[in-house]
Amino acid sequence: MNASRLVDRHGRIVDRFRISVTQRCNHACIFCHREGVQRPEEESLNPEDYGFLARVAGKLGVKKHKLTGGEPLIREDIVDIVRELRSASDEVTLSTNGSLLKLKARALLDAGLDRANVSLHSFREDVFRYVTKAPLKPALEGLEEALHVGLKVKINFVVMRANLSEVSDVLDYALSKEVPINLIELIPVGVPAPVYLKEHVDLKEVESLVERRAVAKYLKDFQNRPTYVLSNGTEVTLIRGYGNPYLCAGCTRLRLTPSGKFKVCIYREDLYIDASEAIKNRDETLLGEVLRKVTSLREPYFV
Repeated sequence: MNASRLVDRHGRIVDRFRISVTQRCNHACIFCHREGVQRPEEESLNPEDYGFLARVAGKLGVKKHKLTGGEPLIREDIVDIVRELRSASDEVTLSTNGSLLKLKARALLDAGLDRANVSLHSFREDVFRYVTKAPLKPALEGLEEALHVGLKVKINFVVMRANLSEVSDVLDYALSKEVPINLIELIPVGVPAPVYLKEHVDLKEVESLVERRAVAKYLKDFQNRPTYVLSNGTEVTLIRGYGNPYLCAGCTRLRLTPSGKFKVCIYREDLYIDASEAIKNRDETLLGEVLRKVTSLREPYFV
């Protein structure tokens, strides 16, 4: 292993960041986990700060970045953030509810965005509003515009009792558009207990359906995610994020909060390492020390 790489005590490398750029959102999803950050945070980093972070982290082998929120497209400088990150990395992707994507898809593509993960949890207006407290049409239009301009798209579908009957429909849609899809199991982070108990569905209930429609299966390196391949090559990935030691064993990610704090795991509220000073002061040595320290604190949450 290259001595300059970030490797935790369990032999897991760190090669990607999941960067929450804001806690603001124009949806109010019933299962929102706020990326595991339950306390309010300000947006303290600008596009150039993220560019500096990417350049330093890139020297340590961190070459992939996923932007999240809240809703990242709410930030007026999101295109500049993408451009800065992409200038120093191999891949920049973004998770969005899709509602603002119609307006920004072209600019994001031009800035170097590699893919947008669009949350599409129902094709029924009533179910979509129940889940998100927002209308369905802007999300669908955003996804369609992204495809129209040539931006790669992946669908995120959190499986719940409310939308369980639509799994076949979303598979048909993904197949028709030739876009990959993540089927995601609801996790008990940030979700009121009554909602979790009411809506949680074990992915075993849908895996047999996916298996019947698949022509091949493999495990993705990142988080050992089981992925099924449909007849035209469309991939369906099952993400069991809770109680899953196999996912933890394959996790190679650090999380960054909007205020510039690194968080070792979505389930840990006790381990934050503030990197904002090092980033703001353009202190490459200090930032490297911060990255090594937070990496050393990583450990599988489920074993």
